[in-house]
Amino acid sequence: MLMDPGIGTRDASRLTACCAATPDNGPDALIELGVSTLARLARPSATVFYSIGPDNEPSCFELFGIAEAMHRAWLRRYCRIDPLHPSRCASAAERVQTLDRALPTPFRASSTYWHGFLLPNAVVDVMEVWLRDAGRLVAGFSLLRMAPCEPFSMEEVERVQAVQPLLESALIPRCLGELALKTSTRTSPHLTQREQQIARLVRDGLSNKAIGRQLGLTQPTVKTHLRRLFLKLGVSSRTELVATLFF
Repeated sequence: MLMDPGIGTRDASRLTACCAATPDNGPDALIELGVSTLARLARPSATVFYSIGPDNEPSCFELFGIAEAMHRAWLRRYCRIDPLHPSRCASAAERVQTLDRALPTPFRASSTYWHGFLLPNAVVDVMEVWLRDAGRLVAGFSLLRMAPCEPFSMEEVERVQAVQPLLESALIPRCLGELALKTSTRTSPHLTQREQQIARLVRDGLSNKAIGRQLGLTQPTVKTHLRRLFLKLGVSSRTELVATLFF
């Protein structure tokens, strides 16, 4: 399984250098480097990066080239029936998985996901690139190929498989480590996975409306979660919440 020497070698070198870089290279820069690397190797039409919680639910999505309306529709109607949802792939050993393996062509005629989401959005193929820590899914890249392009070729899949270990090395210790909440006994153990997701988005400066779009929740539901967070942490503002959990 060899990467193209003109593309893969350069990207592998950049990722290797990123692993040894100073802490000034924050998670956003690392994610963008991962996205650009995968763009050169597999030429997706759009890419989504996301975190995966202990419950195997995706959250904290970063969208690259995909319409927000399309992402909201996936969150609200199709997330749970996505054949490449992390909960369906957590126990598998694969680091890279394609739509053809998760939803083979003979089964697409009867698939609600295919006819309700993929076809209307002109998606012809999907490749998931999983990032694992000691076997557990912690993050992923979703690469979408849209018409009139052809599905991903075997060569493109092999290029991504070859660089996947470097993506793990670069992103898991830095990106996900910086996104983690404090682990003091006074705070995080009392927070649900959903509350932790919302706390991270508050830290990133998102409004209640934007948080709702990210997580597929209504604004009243976001407000309810925030009220519970304030009570649990003994704070009265978003600024105090962020300072308590992240600084």
